[in-house]
Order: sequence, then structure tokens, then C-alpha cells
Amino acid sequence: MARVNRRLALATAPAEAARRHGAVPIRLDRPLDLFPQAGRNFDYATFADLVEEAATMLSGAGIRDGQRVLIVKRSNFDIPLLAFACARIGAVPVLVHSAVGFQALGVMTERAAPAAVISDAATESAGVLDSVDPTLPRWYVGERGEHGLSLLDTERGPIPPAVVPSVDTPQLVTHSSGTTGVPKLVLHSVHSFAGHARPQITIGKVLRVRDPYLMCLSPVHARCMSGMLAILALGLPLGFLTDTSPENAAELLAAVRPGVVETVPNAFIRWEEVAETRPELFAQTRLFVSSFDAAHPRTIRTLLRAAKPGARYMQAYGQTETGPVTVKSHKLKSRCEHGRCVGRGVLGHTKIRVVDDEGDKVPNGIPGQIFARSSGVTPSYLGSPDQRVDGWWAMGDYGMVSARGCLHLYDRLVDRGSGVESLLAAEDDILEALPQLTEVAIIPMGDGGPAVPLVCTRGDLPLDRAAWAEAVAGLPELSPPVQCRWDDIPHTATWKVKRLEVARRLAAGDLPVLAAAREER
Repeated sequence: MARVNRRLALATAPAEAARRHGAVPIRLDRPLDLFPQAGRNFDYATFADLVEEAATMLSGAGIRDGQRVLIVKRSNFDIPLLAFACARIGAVPVLVHSAVGFQALGVMTERAAPAAVISDAATESAGVLDSVDPTLPRWYVGERGEHGLSLLDTERGPIPPAVVPSVDTPQLVTHSSGTTGVPKLVLHSVHSFAGHARPQITIGKVLRVRDPYLMCLSPVHARCMSGMLAILALGLPLGFLTDTSPENAAELLAAVRPGVVETVPNAFIRWEEVAETRPELFAQTRLFVSSFDAAHPRTIRTLLRAAKPGARYMQAYGQTETGPVTVKSHKLKSRCEHGRCVGRGVLGHTKIRVVDDEGDKVPNGIPGQIFARSSGVTPSYLGSPDQRVDGWWAMGDYGMVSARGCLHLYDRLVDRGSGVESLLAAEDDILEALPQLTEVAIIPMGDGGPAVPLVCTRGDLPLDRAAWAEAVAGLPELSPPVQCRWDDIPHTATWKVKRLEVARRLAAGDLPVLAAAREER
């Protein structure tokens, strides 16, 4: 197995990027919590210096080569910075979003068995760390907390020469979305994680991407870290957002004027109103990138109409465990117009197969369980044996390969049996019919009754009930819609709706519902 390039290893990527592209700018939507004095604007060279400085802090905190370090703090750009710093001294960062909740975090911490925890006082005071052993060494970004010192208070320790570890060395642990329970901890080796970044670098070179790149992804997610590797390798000016609100997006869009914009489909839906009310902010954008799920057709059209003529919307389907599996490039007119099409396997990188309940491959056009294999597939979940079946990874999704050879994604397997042929397709149809919606999630309740539609509207205005009735007239029976504010819905680190938690809270009657919607129900 060939050695991984210095640009594709966390331990060496920042310094290599600084050497090749030191003056390239980075702009943030909020200052770093660890280094607020750096402000919101700096360059690759400064970023590499900050990674080195953080590495000396970690060394001074007693963190050593091969140890795991749990990083759970409020979302900000210093999370990837700390991940690079951990790798710089040979430690393995374990990135966890605070939204997993204190109970899940306790389970995940036991599984991770970290040598130390890095957090912040705000996360601790919110109770997120309540189930984490307080005797575990705990270090804080910013001011000290109840159970430890600030990293700023450490005596700086020595750091080794920057080298690329061997390809099978554990490099990073991130977690799955947690839509179906306690998130799983996903182990990435140097080799498998380079497999996450390599396709994006290849696509960037083929498309001659040199434009400023605006990224709005959860900093704890594998996609954020692989995206950082690709952006640093390509030397692209970077704008980084942690807040998905349309107002925040508009501010950084105006400052960065990006040629490439990447976020998740659920954030792009929220940005439709920016594309409609301030289309000039996307005038320089020639490429939109989204990951994780199929994007809604309405969203794609809205963004492309505001973008530079000839712009593309590039949709990647994949998971934390696999990296990108398929890619589809949309223009205003695409070769496959099916709303659930997520494209073809990445050439030279991934293969797709669909199997029936017995595990036998089915012909094109027949739906079944989706499996994938690629160089980016994780070796395992932390603490678990190899999860692959003859090298194939079970995606946990249901869909089919069409006669054209592209993958159509229908549902998560756990959502089958709701009475609706495809929940995701039904949600697309409803969004298409109701422009006022910024979210619709059809929630199976598990009690044998009809599924419950959860909806959000622009500006939290009351849902147009007549238009709703017309939009769902052709669907199987649904319960009356429940309208919430977007911020009141339980989301994963990638802003997916936590469907099982929503179902539980709906059944218990403790999900915040807009007053007008409650009165109508």
C-alpha cells in the first residue's frame, strides 16, 4: 500500500498548505474560542502557526502519541484546528457534537476511552458533560471550568518533527448522525481518511477550481475534516460558517463572494430565501456542493437560478463511514430528472450494489438495500469488529440502481413500513408544492397510525392549510401537520431531523409547537 501524501495526512496538511499557499486567506463567522486574538480573518500561514501552538499546549497538558482525546465544545473553527493539533503530536482526536446529549455522551466516552477531554465552560455549564467521569483529565478552551484548567494555562511542551504516519495508523474518530439512537464512533485510518479527501481534490482539479470556497458544515463531522484537507491541498481561499441562519449566511456570502458553496441540503433549503431576495450574493458562484442526503429539486433550481450562468450543483451521497459514494452534477437541466437520483459511483473510487433481504444482488430497476465499497470505508466502529461484508459496507438505506446506472435513494431502512412508498420522495413533492416550507419531515410513529408531518415555514408564518391539503391529496393518509420553529426541532450534527427523537417527543407531547399551529390542531 502506497504511503499517503503529506497533503492528505492531518499531521502534516496545515504546514504543507502554508508552505505552498501561505498567503491564502481564511475568513470566519466568529473568532476562534482558543485564539480569539487571531480575529475572524487570517491566512494559511497563521493557521499553521496556530495548529503548532495548540500542539504545544496539548503536549504540555500531558497528551501523548497514540492516546485518544475527546473534543466536545460549542461549534467553531477551532475544532478542526484542535484535531490537526492532536494529529500533529500523534494523538487521535475524537470529535463529538454537544447536541448528542449528556446520556449519549456518557456511552460514547466509555467507548472512546480517551486520555483527556477538551471542552469549554459553556458546554459544561449546559450539563452536556454530566455523565462524563469528572476525574478524567479535562482541559478547557478559553476560561477554565469546574473540573480543570484552561489550555492557555499549560506550560508549552515539546512536539516531534512533522511526519506522515503509516497508512494503517488510527488518525481520527468522528461519529455517525445518531438519527436512530446513540451515535456510533467511526474510526478512520490515515489511508481510509485520505480516501475521503482524494475524490474532492480530483474533482477540484478537473473543474479547475481556484475560487473562494464557502463551507458551512458541522466542525465535528468527517466531511468537514476531509473538506479541510481538500481545500488546503488545492490552496483555496476559505470562508467558514458555523451558523446556518440565512442572515449569517448572507453576511459571509457578501464578504467572501464564493465561487464554491458547500453545506448540507437542510441548510441550503434555509438559504433559498437568500437566493431569492439577494441573488447578487450568489452571482460569482459556479459550483454548489452538498453531502449526506439527496437535495430537494426545488432547492437546486432556486440556487442555480441565482448563480453564475452555467453553474452546477454537485450532490454527493455518502456517510461518515464511507466518504463520498456517488456524485451527481446538476445543471438547470439534468440527464436524470428523478428527484431521488444521487448519481453514479465515483469513478475509480467506489462501487455500488443493491441486494434483497437474503443478501442477493438484484437487477437494475429493482429496489433493495444499498451496499458500497471504496478506499474511504472505515476499518470499523470503535470497539467493534470489522463491519464490512466481503468488503462491502451496508449503507442502511433503501433504493435502486436505475436502467441508466444511477442510484435512486428512497429511504432509510428504519423508516420503511410507514405506509408511504418513499418518505423522502413524498417530502420532495410537498416542498415542491409549498414554497413557504423550509422543512418537512414525515415521522412514522410506530403505533400503527398514520405518519405525522413535521413542518417549518419561512418566518414561522402560519401554514397555508388549504395549500397543504392540496399538496398531500395524492398521498396515503397522514396525520395533521405539526408546525415548529426550525431551532426547536432536534437535529443531528449535520442538521438532519432526529426522526426517532421527534417521534418520541410527539408521542409525549413535549415538542414545542407554534401557538397558531397548536390552536388549529
